Amino acid sequence: MRHLITLLIIVALNLSVVYAQKGKVYLAKSNLEEMNDLEGAKKAIEDALGHEKSNNWAFTYIVAGKIYRKLAAEGKDPDGLKKALNYYLKAIELDAKGDEKGKGKGKFKNDLFIDLGLFKNELTSAGVDGFNKEDYTKAIESFESVLTINKTKVLSETEVIDTAIIYNTALAAYNGKKYDIASEYFKRSIDLEYGGGDAVLLLNQVYITTNDSVEMGKNLKNGFEKYPDDSRILTLLINYYMTSNKDTEALDYLNKAIEKNPTNASFYVARGVLFDKSKKYDKAEADYLKSLEINENFFDALFNIGVIYFNEGVEKYKKANEISDLKKFNAAKSDADKSFEKSLPYLEKARTILDADTKAQPNEKMAVYDSLKNLYYRFNNMKKYEEMKKLIEELEQAN
Repeated sequence: MRHLITLLIIVALNLSVVYAQKGKVYLAKSNLEEMNDLEGAKKAIEDALGHEKSNNWAFTYIVAGKIYRKLAAEGKDPDGLKKALNYYLKAIELDAKGDEKGKGKGKFKNDLFIDLGLFKNELTSAGVDGFNKEDYTKAIESFESVLTINKTKVLSETEVIDTAIIYNTALAAYNGKKYDIASEYFKRSIDLEYGGGDAVLLLNQVYITTNDSVEMGKNLKNGFEKYPDDSRILTLLINYYMTSNKDTEALDYLNKAIEKNPTNASFYVARGVLFDKSKKYDKAEADYLKSLEINENFFDALFNIGVIYFNEGVEKYKKANEISDLKKFNAAKSDADKSFEKSLPYLEKARTILDADTKAQPNEKMAVYDSLKNLYYRFNNMKKYEEMKKLIEELEQAN
């Protein structure tokens, strides 16, 4: 009998300890919600969290989450939102297990549903606030916390896919120059077809910044497949292939671009350049002329077609110099001069446009002035020749 009484006393003592510690959880909740005593709530919950009789109870962590949300809202704990999230995740874990006998599983499901719904709104607001104040680290952490809550399936039987939050996380990371994170979330946005062509373009900018040309090409190609009518993506894809010397791919997409937008002068110039590179000068000439039909002041088209005619004249002169028959030589030379004459008005107009352009690059000016200098010399226009010569010397001195 004495042993039985001793056992009952021990059980009673253990139960009193358990209830005492759980009582601190209720005290913490009361201090928070009824007494408006945040510091008292914090102290009580920390005591409960530190005791083995209450730190394996899901409700302890639910109350801890409530308290640290409040501490964060009042600016009393800069890591309050992060701590609150971890407490709620622990509560979800323990609630799924039940007690030590496996009973009471999901007992606090409704409490978690209500709290996490409210918490998501608070985290979203904190993310927006961080973004607007250019505190992008805070914005990223807040938005990622929302995504973490979505994965728990507490608020829905399946994972909630919040496309706006995913995209906003990418934007915050991009603005905060955290490019690995930005890349991850822009990719997810694109896969979910959220953000349209803008998401593709921003991810492209990430790859430009990080010098990742391989991923750049993959992204632009994928972006074009998803948004074939976005001319911005198509233009970047063409430029990517051209700068990568993938002329076959560039030509293929340029043909698609011209088919979609036959009045875009830039596409004709770009295709003309490809034909130029492959020595298909007739096709290049046709594209440059078509570009000038659309925009008569397009510098690239003017300069490029002027160079085609100029180089054509040079090649004809070389062949003429190989002719020994005087009559045939004069005919060949006259034909070469016609090519030079065709070149002159285009290059002169190109010069006029350059001289009016305050952003014109020295190398562009040098190319035009040098070509004109040679032409004026051939046509014995020494006044113009000296003018070009002087302009070239001034450029060389300035650079």
